[in-house]
Amino acid sequence: MTCNPNWPEILHELRPGEEASGRPDLTSKVFNMKLNALFQDLLQNGVLGTAVADIHVVEWQKRGLPHGHILIILCSHNKPCDSSDYDRIVCAKLPDKSTHPKLYNIVTSRKLHGPCGALHPSCACMLNGACNKGYPKTFQPQTKDSTGNYPTYRQRDDGRTFTHPT
Repeated sequence: MTCNPNWPEILHELRPGEEASGRPDLTSKVFNMKLNALFQDLLQNGVLGTAVADIHVVEWQKRGLPHGHILIILCSHNKPCDSSDYDRIVCAKLPDKSTHPKLYNIVTSRKLHGPCGALHPSCACMLNGACNKGYPKTFQPQTKDSTGNYPTYRQRDDGRTFTHPT
């Protein structure tokens, strides 16, 4: 989980000319509030299943905002075992711009990797002329388990694409 400097709770409290990264008191308080709400959903409300163990750490990024790494161990009958279990939990698709414009704008402005590639060779993720994160990803009809690695999530080709403006 990463602190968003554009959360309304932060923006509302900034004075003219202030930036969120210059207010660690404010960003840490709002981040902690939202982190606790996430823990409530994950651990008490069990949105992913019953948790039997959890651990987390909060760090501060170089740009001055907190982010958290969270590990949750689910009970054996809630652990994802195959591609249909992953597909129940993870959704990797662009929202429909005409029916969900606000969500589309959030995803395309905050939740996509890039821009990188041939048009942006100096991007931090570029290594030997290619993105070291494996972007752009290819469409996948179903999730594939990559033993020992992260799964390759289902990304159906529904005709929706997005290209970062240059």
